[in-house]
Amino acid sequence: MYFLSQIKPDDVGLIRILQTETPSSFRLICFPESAHSTAYYLSLSELLLPTVEVLAIQYPLYAGYEEGDDDRLTDSPELADRIFGALGEWMDRPFAFFGHRVGADLAYRVAERLERETGAALMTLFVSGRTAHWGMSLGPPALGCRIVALAAEGDPKTPLRGVRAWRRRTSGRFDLEVFPGSRGYLDSSRREVVNLVHDQLLSQVPVDAEWETGAEDKGA
Repeated sequence: MYFLSQIKPDDVGLIRILQTETPSSFRLICFPESAHSTAYYLSLSELLLPTVEVLAIQYPLYAGYEEGDDDRLTDSPELADRIFGALGEWMDRPFAFFGHRVGADLAYRVAERLERETGAALMTLFVSGRTAHWGMSLGPPALGCRIVALAAEGDPKTPLRGVRAWRRRTSGRFDLEVFPGSRGYLDSSRREVVNLVHDQLLSQVPVDAEWETGAEDKGA
């Protein structure tokens, strides 16, 4: 089940996906493709190790963010600001972002602001089913964290050339994972996606790392 903490229709908040009572070592903060698609991350969390706590961003449901207007999510600096403000209390352990389709654009914008204003770097920014399509800025890449791009081999709306352009968004490592089929790989290749998340997070853990997994549990 998942738990939604008193989020009003015009609010931005985080849905905490409840998996087990085992304290987590990592947080995977998910940026869905729309305000109506957060439930997918319940099935994703059921396959992840209990050391990975899954949170999903709940977008506002007021006019302008209704179904069919999802691309407008990425055109709102205010929305990125509100998500940035909502994340503060959840940054007490290593974390990664997972953005799907338009959610990938938002995840990138929030990650950029996190690094610029707080110096906090993600473990990994996962960008799924999205090309790096907006205008390139001059100068060095905005991010220093690892970016992992996911794409379908036969998706006509997400050509691999555009997906590879994400490598220019970071000075860190870039990986591209291509799945068979068109646009449904988050369902048809769900276990492979989960394995990819595990591999990417665990590969960045120092051998002698010891995080406080017994920290006070955060209620939503």
